[in-house]
Amino acid sequence: MHDVNVVLMAGGSGERFWPYSRQEKPKQFLQVAGKGTLLQQAVERAKLLCPVGGIYIVTGQRYLNLVKEQVPEIAPMNLIVEPVGRDTAPCIALAATYLEAMGFHGVMVVLPSDHMVTDYTRFAHTLKTAIALAGEREALVTIGIRPTRPETGYGYIRIGDKELAKEIFKVADFTEKPDAKCAMAFLSSGKYLWNSGIFVWQLPVIKTALEKYLPELMTALAPICKAIGTPDFESILAECFPALPRISIDYGVMEKADNVWVVPGDFGWDDLGTWTALERVGERDENKNLVHGSAVMVDTETSIVHNDNPNKMVVTFGLRDALVVDTEDVLLVADKNRAPELKRLLDELRRQGLDRYLQRLAARGGQKLSNENIAGLEYLMRDHNVHKKPWGYEIWWAVNERYAGKVLYIRSGEALSRQYHREKSETMLFLKGEGILELGEETISISPPMAVDIPAGTVHRIRACKDVVLIEVSTPELDDVVRLADNYGRLAGAR
Repeated sequence: MHDVNVVLMAGGSGERFWPYSRQEKPKQFLQVAGKGTLLQQAVERAKLLCPVGGIYIVTGQRYLNLVKEQVPEIAPMNLIVEPVGRDTAPCIALAATYLEAMGFHGVMVVLPSDHMVTDYTRFAHTLKTAIALAGEREALVTIGIRPTRPETGYGYIRIGDKELAKEIFKVADFTEKPDAKCAMAFLSSGKYLWNSGIFVWQLPVIKTALEKYLPELMTALAPICKAIGTPDFESILAECFPALPRISIDYGVMEKADNVWVVPGDFGWDDLGTWTALERVGERDENKNLVHGSAVMVDTETSIVHNDNPNKMVVTFGLRDALVVDTEDVLLVADKNRAPELKRLLDELRRQGLDRYLQRLAARGGQKLSNENIAGLEYLMRDHNVHKKPWGYEIWWAVNERYAGKVLYIRSGEALSRQYHREKSETMLFLKGEGILELGEETISISPPMAVDIPAGTVHRIRACKDVVLIEVSTPELDDVVRLADNYGRLAGAR
């Protein structure tokens, strides 16, 4: 028996199933298909491979509470929090470093948390084959899914001629998403598998591979490694992790290494990358419609209707191949065959300054604030993204590629983190209240209509003596925050 730990990757941007999924709730936290959310299903599969104490989840700070709510059986010390997303190579490197610091040196299994699997028995059999292989050899092992159609939305793995044992092959190469003609040729050849994004390796083996193929990543990660288990871990993680290169494990390691093996799998896998993927895993009606929620459909065929609004009935008439998604604040009507192009639509929302619709209505306001003394801000909160903070609220009234505009409300007696920005510069205009601004070596009393410029690299902090309202306009680097002190224990988290 090999000592096994499972790492679940649970980041995401909430775009694949928009508007059902949003920035603050990507698809792994939603009940898309099957029993429970995709994250809960992934944890159940992980339990087939190791005890629950060996399951770790890498997630973003904004999703930490969701993870704790949905899978409370995972211990807090097994939750690894990324200050910002940096793709799969930094994610896996951070997890491997963390597991090593916890004294683990066995077989590390890496699973996406937002995929669908229907046959858990075959899944466990396939993964245990990969675990046995990785435990016996210095191999980087991946799981390839036997293709059932000429899919253009997946990457592919080409099987090499060398077969180690039955159903274990040397990887010849990895291929990016093909066009329809190439996908058909891949399917016909019998030499290609879908790239599932599932990996198995001994922890020392992946550490060696990362140091060989991504030395700059591991060098930048070194201060974080040294800080694990110390009081400075969160602050050093928040300072160093955003500077790591953004790169995938496939491109950074797997495509370069010569010790990569693949175990084919056939366990009802789907990455649920688009709305139309649900037709493969959901139950359709007699007209081949996939329906969720209250709906009446007349002369409607081969369509997807998702009604997430309990106070509304969706009625369709004479539709074919349509996608209709109704939520509290957004109604999407589209040609379902163009669902893979959904990112174009979201980019257009951003271009028009409608970023607020990338979040759920409840996350950006729209309700009365519990007896807060912020008269005059309610109209902003109805129409813009609202982020509740332990010190008050941030209202994002304009966030785009050129600048970010926010209104901050800081309750009397509360304070922001003591922080600085590497690249971001900002200007603050104080509209209401009184407080203290720490700005570099200075301590300044603030009151309206004072305006203050805060250049990049300047340490600063605001303490409210009376309720403070201010406008902040900054360059657009929203994740560029290094926190030095915080009253709420959030050095690696939000402002």
